[in-house]
Amino acid sequence: MVMDFFHPQLSTWVCLGILLLDLFTQSGLGGKCLIYKKKKRKDVLRYICKAPVPSPMDHLWFQSLYQNHQSQPKFFIDSSYNNSVMMRIASIFIVVLLLIPVLPLSSATRSFKSDYESENSGLMDSPWPMFRHDVHHTGRSPYGKDGCTALLKWKVNISGIDIPSPVIDKNGVIYTGSHKLYAIYPNGTIKWVLNISVWGLARARDGTIYVSTWGKNLYAVNPDGTIKWKCNLRDGASGDPLIGKDGTIYIGTLDPLLADGKFYAVYPNGTIKWSVNLDGCSSAVIYNDTVYTDCCRDGYLYAIYANNGTIKWKKWEGSVGHLSSGPSVDKEGIVYYGSRNGYIYAFYPNGTLKWKYNIGSTYMPPVISENGTLYIASGSKVYAFDRNGTLLWMRKTYSANELVMDKNGVIYGVREHHVYALNPNGTLRWVWKTNDYLVNGPVIGRDGTIYITGYDSKLIGHVYAIEPKDAADLRIMSVYYGPTFRCIKIKVKNVGCEPAYNATCEAIVQVPLRFTSKSETKVFATTVPFIDVGEEKVVKIKDVYLSPFLYR
Repeated sequence: MVMDFFHPQLSTWVCLGILLLDLFTQSGLGGKCLIYKKKKRKDVLRYICKAPVPSPMDHLWFQSLYQNHQSQPKFFIDSSYNNSVMMRIASIFIVVLLLIPVLPLSSATRSFKSDYESENSGLMDSPWPMFRHDVHHTGRSPYGKDGCTALLKWKVNISGIDIPSPVIDKNGVIYTGSHKLYAIYPNGTIKWVLNISVWGLARARDGTIYVSTWGKNLYAVNPDGTIKWKCNLRDGASGDPLIGKDGTIYIGTLDPLLADGKFYAVYPNGTIKWSVNLDGCSSAVIYNDTVYTDCCRDGYLYAIYANNGTIKWKKWEGSVGHLSSGPSVDKEGIVYYGSRNGYIYAFYPNGTLKWKYNIGSTYMPPVISENGTLYIASGSKVYAFDRNGTLLWMRKTYSANELVMDKNGVIYGVREHHVYALNPNGTLRWVWKTNDYLVNGPVIGRDGTIYITGYDSKLIGHVYAIEPKDAADLRIMSVYYGPTFRCIKIKVKNVGCEPAYNATCEAIVQVPLRFTSKSETKVFATTVPFIDVGEEKVVKIKDVYLSPFLYR
């Protein structure tokens, strides 16, 4: 009987298995194995271990040879003892041995692929536990809320104006800060304040809040606002903390004078695991035990082995002297980076360039949708690409510091005086406007509330909560500055999707006081009974006598 095995590696496993079987049956270990043939068809073969007796395998021999120097071996099986039984035995064992190596081969193939979701297991299972949502910087939330417009729910004063993107824990508590660290309940009341500076944050699985700072320390903060430990990194942070699935924290620092900042891996107990001499490295991502970060000091994107800090490869990306939001990485391990030199880059896990596209200067990585579509902003344009670098669409809209995506595929951007929402095809969904200057965010809560940070004209920092919803939304389209009689005239439009009833319009006027350089604030108001969807109305706010005035 001749059996062909078409996979050389499987053939090797079969040879080894059969030899081991032969050795076992002749070794006497645990006794010999007799083979009985039952009369019942369902029990054709039964193996029973008994005391040593002559084994049928003593009469079975195998020979392997290569014919004509081919790499595909042939196996010959012969028997002088109960040939029929022997052939069945050989067939069964060969089939079993064929199946055994297939599993390790498949497992080995899978082992080279990252378990994309489990890499987030070091983070708290919460709506937004770290910068750009997850360890891959996808910027994609599993939550969201429909609405034709967005309205302000609340805003909270924060000390300072350089306020990072918030993080949100599993209870909906929001964490951010500038000169101090704030914990804010979902209704806008302050839970606690800790007197440490804040560059960036991440929330760990065990509830610890890791805070990178403008100073030299990385802090671990307990959920009640007390300090768990601090780790001296010698220089101020240049990025937000990244938490690996084993709890290791990765963070970069920047030394503006000596340029000797480092990129660190810190154990969860606050001791340093390793450091590498890379100055000004961004917020990092991790994929398959490799950490990716770009460093503004030299303009390279680095791949670093997570276990020991050895540099795997580096690629020039051109953002010298400019901090960025770092790269992002998709489920296939493709690393994306938006550069100040005008290109978005896509690199394979081994560092070779997959594609690049000139979109203009940017410092954000793309948002990565569930199907792999990429969204990135440059100036006042938003671009959508497929994974192969094909441009799907480009829309001119408001500028953005960052983009994020909700569960419905709606894309949110924030910058200066606007938060905007784009549909997945790039059409404008809504715009929320403010006189304040918006800095960071947006991030998305479990109920779909959007949180951003910014500051007002008095340089007072704020956290804003805005809610997408179907509602009336009145906007001042213009203010009449010409001569009027005892009134202020404004043009108001309802840009929402519901009519407005009994809407109150206010004018805040700074009234100069006589014979002094001071002024007082007065509020004048009127009520508009009804404004339909899409309707514009000229509204007169009466009983204003003073002119000139400062309208706010």
